[in-house]
Amino acid sequence: MATHKLILDDLENIDYCLYAIRTELEDYRLAHALNLNLGSKLNRKDSDLDTGTDSENLFPVFEWNNIFFDSNWSLIKNSCKVEQKNQAQGLFANSSEATTKTVNLLEDHPSVDYFLKIDGQTRPNQKIISTINKIPDISMVYNVDLDNIKSKEYLILD
Repeated sequence: MATHKLILDDLENIDYCLYAIRTELEDYRLAHALNLNLGSKLNRKDSDLDTGTDSENLFPVFEWNNIFFDSNWSLIKNSCKVEQKNQAQGLFANSSEATTKTVNLLEDHPSVDYFLKIDGQTRPNQKIISTINKIPDISMVYNVDLDNIKSKEYLILD
């Protein structure tokens, strides 16, 4: 009988840069600000990023395929709000209470609001970081060390 061996080296081949963005801006406002300042053309995807862990964990994604530099840009929101229903007990057993829980896409970066992933770029670009930092409502931008990310599979958007 033939033995088949699967090699999962796709996660080891990293050919993208990941920038962390901290801001209070809504996702569409941030995409518009990035388009104005970086000359990008980020558009909202028809379907949100589904992590597969829960059907309610959907993260908005904006994409732009830069044909000139042969790169693909993705702006991903790091958090989504999920409503959970809690069943009451005792005297109020017939009532249910809903609470809102914030779920992060990358749990090891809970303070980051958005990630800008640029496929086809292997080293961080200081010009991109400084241009994004000049946008008035952005608190901080920095390059994320990809070796320290525990759940890289959530960043595969294809």
